[in-house]
Amino acid sequence: MGATLFPDMPYPQCRPSLRLCRPLFALMLMSMAGCQSWHKSHVAAIHSYASGDLKTSQIELQKSIKSPRAEKEMLLLDQSVLQLASGNPSAAETNLREVRRELEHLEQTALGEKATAMLTDDNAVAWAARDFERHMVLNMLLLSSLLNNGTDSFAYSMQVAQRAAGVREGLAKKVTHPTQPADGTPGTAGPAILPAGYSGANPSLTTPVQNLVTPVDKPIAMGSYLSAAIQSETAVRAIETDRALDDVRFWNPEFGESLASPESLSFGTRCKPGHGALHVIALVGRAPEWVPESTVPTQAALLIADRILSVTGKHTLPPTIAPVRIARPVPDYSAVQPAALHFSVLSADNQPAISSIPFQTLVDVNAAAVASFENNRDEEVARIVVRRVVKKGTIYVLKEAQKISRNTAVDLAVNVAGIAWEAMEKPDLRSWHLLPARIDVARTELPAGTWKTDLRIGSGTGGRVQIPVHIADGRNTFVVFFVPENSITGDILVGGADQATHSSRQ
Repeated sequence: MGATLFPDMPYPQCRPSLRLCRPLFALMLMSMAGCQSWHKSHVAAIHSYASGDLKTSQIELQKSIKSPRAEKEMLLLDQSVLQLASGNPSAAETNLREVRRELEHLEQTALGEKATAMLTDDNAVAWAARDFERHMVLNMLLLSSLLNNGTDSFAYSMQVAQRAAGVREGLAKKVTHPTQPADGTPGTAGPAILPAGYSGANPSLTTPVQNLVTPVDKPIAMGSYLSAAIQSETAVRAIETDRALDDVRFWNPEFGESLASPESLSFGTRCKPGHGALHVIALVGRAPEWVPESTVPTQAALLIADRILSVTGKHTLPPTIAPVRIARPVPDYSAVQPAALHFSVLSADNQPAISSIPFQTLVDVNAAAVASFENNRDEEVARIVVRRVVKKGTIYVLKEAQKISRNTAVDLAVNVAGIAWEAMEKPDLRSWHLLPARIDVARTELPAGTWKTDLRIGSGTGGRVQIPVHIADGRNTFVVFFVPENSITGDILVGGADQATHSSRQ
């Protein structure tokens, strides 16, 4: 082997370098483990979904899921969206419930994986989703249940309330208030704790806490909205309904303005006698794609540091040539705007009974992804810097153990291997790809009975779809559709009070 690798060097001179490079080669192979073949079929599934070819998308996604090294949880989340768009909310609910349980387990500290990540990159740690994606798992689980048979929707709504209360309590602990010590010195800051059962109605508490809400947690508003609908179907659960509606206002004040007056509530038993509520939910666009971004100042700082250490230390270190890269989202702003979504209710003679129900954005996934990036950027950069230090330290220790002299051929070979090792680092680009860019909602109140509704995208009539819906007294009916690009994709689903027809093919 020595004569083959270094034909111009005597074999005995090659053996120290080979012994030294073996552990480096092993570590480099660990770094290469992230390159998986399942990515290609996953990308094909994403593109097929966007073009409306759900059958091909399912086939390609199944190829990825069957791969032994695939990110199963991430792929199952994408599959759940495909199942929902294909008119199979039961399968979507099953997948989402399984993934949610696994993600909760993965939130626990995995010391072994984190140690491996220090020698490779963040992809060595099992994907546990970002905060806003975990909020959306519960949201989509609740929505799938409502479009299925609704058996577990009440339990999910209570879990939404618990999550909202937990996140709100975490924000409240960050709010400080002055206290006056007994010695008369200036006050120090301490956490402001919210009272039990706090609903957010007290402005003195709402204002400072709500100021800490970022788009990362705003998706909680969707679960709260659906929970309000569920709770509202039982008149004696008025307090729970009020709390859920208050959570909508808390997490998304802009959308919450539509819930400001009693006339606009339109939820279950809060409708006029003999009336029910119709909720139209549009999943529009596609979630941001995460791409690599180089952090030039950090890379320059590392370059200066390793040059100083190489000059002052006993051994040279691999120079910082490989860029320091982190994951950055690229928002999808090409999706159709809420004003381009037109939903109307027709009378018996096909004349507009309600000409147009306006849509409002309940969840902005673009904004949530950008906020997640901004909130976690420093922490991600810090991990990369620590990882580079660990790798350079490993090279130094190996050189010391093998007694490699500075500026020799073996020293150069080890530095080249170290550069390659650092270059194999990849930012964590994993994400829930088939989430929408936005979730828009329209709501109205109708007399009990069967109604014909009209849905179209944009100003044309080519994509117009008519959907029959059943409205029950004091109940909520949901219409859900997908617009990943400029037209409706897949089935239009109908659920809630209308359990007779789960979906309507275009």
